[in-house]
Amino acid sequence: MAWDDIAQWQPQDLFASLRMGDKVQPVDCREFSWREAETKVKGAIRIDPMAFTSEIDALPKDKELVFYCDRPGEATSMKIALTAFDKGYTRVGVLVGGFDAWVAADYPVEPKE
Repeated sequence: MAWDDIAQWQPQDLFASLRMGDKVQPVDCREFSWREAETKVKGAIRIDPMAFTSEIDALPKDKELVFYCDRPGEATSMKIALTAFDKGYTRVGVLVGGFDAWVAADYPVEPKE
């Protein structure tokens, strides 16, 4: 699989899928802004981008994983999505524009844990 084979989710599409109860799981893999952040996408699970190879196997296998980050061009989320695919996850994607695009669209967030 190449980077152009990864699903590119627009914020409005992810929001609609979550509202409809589709089997989709947002995955927060922000690097730079995570420490200072107070919120995350509502319902998102966290994976540390510096240790993702050891954490990736714990991600749900029954949902499409939509990774988001804080890097231009979805660099971190794309790298992790490709790794997840190589580890057997066949339904992976990235959130175009990352967390900033989600917040700019005024979609639901929740306090990070």
